[in-house]
Amino acid sequence: MVSHEYAVTIYALDDVLATVAAHPAEEAPSMVYCDADGLCFFDDAPNPYLAAILEMFNARGEEGWALVQVLPRQQDMICFWRRERAEE
Repeated sequence: MVSHEYAVTIYALDDVLATVAAHPAEEAPSMVYCDADGLCFFDDAPNPYLAAILEMFNARGEEGWALVQVLPRQQDMICFWRRERAEE
């Protein structure tokens, strides 16, 4: 029987911005996406921000984790991951 282990990560807006800053050759606007009420979101973000999010997700994927669910919040997102547990 296959067993799994689970992990939860929280990626803040600052994590995304730091990842974008690590690639200075890419042109990026000064913010992600903010609505009329001043709430900022990751959706509808310009490509450099989407690329940064994918880079963070892919780093976990390289460790064998599969993304199960993302819960976006005002300034961050909670990610639930799972991977097969190594047999002992």
